[in-house]
Amino acid sequence: MYYAPLQAYFNDEMMSIDRFANIEAVLYLLLKHANTPEPEKAYLLFSQYQLIGIESGTEADRQLQCARYTLGCYRSRKYWQDDLDEYRSDIYSGFRAFAFKCENGKTTLMVNEDKIPLSYEDRIKEWEKHWLLPDICKEEYPMAGEGTYCYYTTTKEDFEKSERIKVSFSENTLASVKSEEPIDSRNINPITISISELLECAKEMRNIDPTDYCYDILQSNTIKAVKDGKVSLCDKFTIMQTVNIVGMVGSGKSTLIKVLAYWANKNGKRIVIVLDTVAEVFNLWMYLNKLSVNCSPLVGRSERLKYINQIAEPNKTCLPSSLSQYLTNACLVDGMNDGDEASLAYGKEPCFSLKEPGKSKAFLCPYFNICHGAKMLRDCYTASVVLTSVAGFAISRVGKNREPFLDVALRKFDIVIFDESDRVQKTLDQLFMPETSFNHYIKESANDCARYMNMTGFEREKNRAIQEYSELQLRTTGVMSCLTKALNWNLGKWNKLSAGEPFSALTLLDDLKRDEHYKIPDKIYKDIYSLIDDENDNSNLSNTLREVLNASCMETDFRLFNTLYKRWIDEENFSFDRTKTNAKIIAVQDARIKLIICLIFFDHFIRKLSDAYAACHETSYGQNEIFGFLQTRFQDQQKYLPSALCGNLFGMKKNEQGDIILFRQFAFGRSLMKDLPYLRLDENGEAIGPHVIMLSGSSWAEGSYEYHINRPVNYILEADSDKRDFLSKTKFYESGFSERVSGSGEMRIEMLKKITEKSAGDIIEEYNRNVGKILIIVNSYEQASIVQETLANTLHKKQCSARVYRMISDATTTDDSEGVIRRGEANRFASMPAEILIAPAMAIERGHNIVDEKGHSALGAVFFFVRPMSVPDDVQEKGSKLNGYMEAHCKRNPGESIWEYNMRMRQEASKRWSIVTRSGNYGLDNLSDDDKKDIVSTLFILILQIFGRLARVTDTSKPAPHVYFVDGAFRKAPDTERGFDCLTELGTYLDNMIQSETSSEIANTLYKPFYDAFKKGVNYGR
Repeated sequence: MYYAPLQAYFNDEMMSIDRFANIEAVLYLLLKHANTPEPEKAYLLFSQYQLIGIESGTEADRQLQCARYTLGCYRSRKYWQDDLDEYRSDIYSGFRAFAFKCENGKTTLMVNEDKIPLSYEDRIKEWEKHWLLPDICKEEYPMAGEGTYCYYTTTKEDFEKSERIKVSFSENTLASVKSEEPIDSRNINPITISISELLECAKEMRNIDPTDYCYDILQSNTIKAVKDGKVSLCDKFTIMQTVNIVGMVGSGKSTLIKVLAYWANKNGKRIVIVLDTVAEVFNLWMYLNKLSVNCSPLVGRSERLKYINQIAEPNKTCLPSSLSQYLTNACLVDGMNDGDEASLAYGKEPCFSLKEPGKSKAFLCPYFNICHGAKMLRDCYTASVVLTSVAGFAISRVGKNREPFLDVALRKFDIVIFDESDRVQKTLDQLFMPETSFNHYIKESANDCARYMNMTGFEREKNRAIQEYSELQLRTTGVMSCLTKALNWNLGKWNKLSAGEPFSALTLLDDLKRDEHYKIPDKIYKDIYSLIDDENDNSNLSNTLREVLNASCMETDFRLFNTLYKRWIDEENFSFDRTKTNAKIIAVQDARIKLIICLIFFDHFIRKLSDAYAACHETSYGQNEIFGFLQTRFQDQQKYLPSALCGNLFGMKKNEQGDIILFRQFAFGRSLMKDLPYLRLDENGEAIGPHVIMLSGSSWAEGSYEYHINRPVNYILEADSDKRDFLSKTKFYESGFSERVSGSGEMRIEMLKKITEKSAGDIIEEYNRNVGKILIIVNSYEQASIVQETLANTLHKKQCSARVYRMISDATTTDDSEGVIRRGEANRFASMPAEILIAPAMAIERGHNIVDEKGHSALGAVFFFVRPMSVPDDVQEKGSKLNGYMEAHCKRNPGESIWEYNMRMRQEASKRWSIVTRSGNYGLDNLSDDDKKDIVSTLFILILQIFGRLARVTDTSKPAPHVYFVDGAFRKAPDTERGFDCLTELGTYLDNMIQSETSSEIANTLYKPFYDAFKKGVNYGR
């Protein structure tokens, strides 16, 4: 307990003494780290924006990093300001350590000069306990012992909560098992590796497996060091904190990863390798396992069946035994079930969810330390090399206490390698900004609702939890209809909504409080504000206002809501006198207030849905979308990462289809890669997290807010000259079609069909060239289906026998597998009977090497039927762009305090977010130069990565690949002088990069072959 001498001053009507001490600790930090402290904004101390792009830490950084563990709840503006308001009440005035002075509308903070019990100096000693370097607290999971326990099956597509299964353990079945002791290895010093060491390792790998090609590639390619813009050959490279290594396709990035893994195992180092897909994780695991490397995969459990489908070999009924130990193992506990129930689905084992009958406490499975089902959760503690995906690295829980793997990596590993680091950067940004569609949830609930309504009355009454959840599900369509109608009321010119910005009840309420024409009084603001967090418990709220809230989305005609709302407004006449207000202003003001109340109801409603779902479903390893969206809060990760730039917001957005998109912002995701060494600091502010190696072939793309890695390039991997010459002979073609698919709105499908029919001649010519298979790029799975049908019919009419496949999502369920290939199986297309694959750009851009048996690309041509771009109004996309913009443009000024810098970052980010979220309303040619450069550079990366599917080169005697720009939207419209000429902008961007005084050597190494081929085939007015 803090402040023990003050205990007598507190009673049950006051805040807890610990909470009081926490508030004062925050205020002390504010005085220490702000030149002009504003107590209302002290929450910005914990945003940690100073860690973004950090190159060296300080004691202050370390102090705030540690304080974030114990005071982290005050990252929230609302939590902090609510507690500060209570702290400032008169009841605490006799013993507060701090005083407040209000001048010119601003409140400043100062030390209370009055004599107070427990002196200021003594309180400092208490506060300092908050920022001692914290030990990682492990929640001990109790292990099940002798007795009877229950778990739930998840094998049946049944509405009811999964069947409860009982299992008993006796002394005979609980033989003690000694678990392996984890390796305690850690080295924060720089690690230097000579090229000769790597070659020696590669030679050993070839001795073990004579077919291994790492030595040949490593010897033929070149590693160059970059220092102060100068590039030179190197005979060694140093891994210290964050190292950025770039290299074009075929330069040996994958080879370097393999050799480094072998080197680490040989030299007692521990590394994590973060890969793009789970299929890549297991492919690399099988490769390293053959070389006797002590390695372990680490992938999630909830989608185990999907992973099995991705890596299972065609026409094989089971996985290789080496993989089955991780993915298709039998559950020992489930094997003790003598009932008729089917076996548990893979990934649904009750490792952490055994419960005593009638009790809620969960127990650890007694066989955890020997069961293959938990093998990867144990092996990551003892393996020299852990292979995982981005999500696996960021959010996996491991070990018998389910501690975050991120904690383990920060404390126990020497190096973390990120493959395709530019893609990882974007993925991390989006991971910590989840979104979900409410209408998708409604569709997801349709079968549940039908089953519930088909039950007998007795069946519906026997389980109250299921009944409550079902009744809420049945209300979802009505609630969404009410909300949609409320958003279409006459709200006046409300920029927050009319400009297409995301919104929430709180942001709209704050905006209404400040609005010059429709401003509401403080009393009304505070009452509505109280509804947001406190639906039932605030005794100061009027019963009528509660009734207004409950009626807001009850009926789609709003009759009761309008009646109760008028009654409440009449009751508030004293504080909300509008007798002299214009009737039109009153109407708009009422519409806005009612909309905010509807949004508050909606917020409460989806939380009730989540709680009701949890009450009647086993949620250990899987859940529905709404539950996952609301319950995933990344609390462990937020202890380390900088906050989201606009604060940890909950918001929503209405899309063109009338759907409500919910999103949350939790953290500055890309810091989990680029700033990882500094996410753990010692008492001097020195980085003690693992070193980071970032590898990519397209991470140097200045101007791209999503993909450019804003860290200096340290090393370049250069492919041999034969491969570079081969790729520079690629032929680029323009179709010259007038039909414009991209940007054509409702005409898009019709335009897509037309260019498909018109491109058939070129496609047949490429088919007859017989150089390789053909890849056609679209922007969605829906477009892929349309093009497949149209192209197949056209080819049939032209008597061409080429077979056409299309890519489908891994999540798609279909009984008809003819003519389709799942995204996770794309690398198998080389051995499939079809000659043409149609795939969305974002699904095929990287991570899928479609190669022949010799490793050469099986693709001979690519047709761009669209400009490859992501969804234009995607909230996650905009969040990633915001992160990139702020990282590139906002730097801490000399002498600027941490608090002032964090406040400036938050203010600038809020302004930029407003611009980013409105940008979908503008044409490409109306964007600023910086935003246009972002569009062009990002488009270049997407095209380059897709081109990379053709650029896997092992046989330079083969004909070079062909690239076709088919969509007329690659050029500006012929009837306009301005417009956005995509190919001209792309060529100009490449010219500038290749000719840059500061980075030309990097750009030439990465992009020169593509550039040479592009400028020969595309006319862009050089």
